[in-house]
Amino acid sequence: MIAKTTDCLIQRSGNPFIPGRAGIYALGLNLAHSQNLLVGGLGEIFFPAGDYIYVGSAQGSGGLRARLGRHLRGDGRTHWHIDYLRSITTVLGYCFAVTREHLECTWIQALIASPQVSIPATGFGSSDCKSNGSDCASHLVLFQRGINSKKLQEFLSAEIGISPDMVGLATFSAKVPANI
Repeated sequence: MIAKTTDCLIQRSGNPFIPGRAGIYALGLNLAHSQNLLVGGLGEIFFPAGDYIYVGSAQGSGGLRARLGRHLRGDGRTHWHIDYLRSITTVLGYCFAVTREHLECTWIQALIASPQVSIPATGFGSSDCKSNGSDCASHLVLFQRGINSKKLQEFLSAEIGISPDMVGLATFSAKVPANI
């Protein structure tokens, strides 16, 4: 089990709130048109049009609020691989779990195991996985048939054993919270 119910902030309708606590998150992005993009040390990568999920962690200062806020606003200098892709995509939404455990590799490996996804860029967002004891091919997946909160909930609950209400209600919301 990835986290207890008390470790996951449940979001419903209204203005979402992202806590300033450590956690992991899944960020949904849409790329309207296929294009090549220079992504830092990874070089030039071809990104097909479609819906992407990026899985990351927010263990540092400001926690989930700071990290997700940066991604949702799309500001700041390009530091991480996701910053490059975020500059050419629109946010579909996000979900997160409040936890100090480094479980982003568990989430992404469950998504990668699905026949409905492909890995568009090897090494994307996963440069520190070997130091964490994992060997992730990427922390970015492309859903060939699109993605929504229900699909993401199904993947995470079926593959990892998360209670469906933990991920599904941590809404896949594109609304930028007032607190970021």
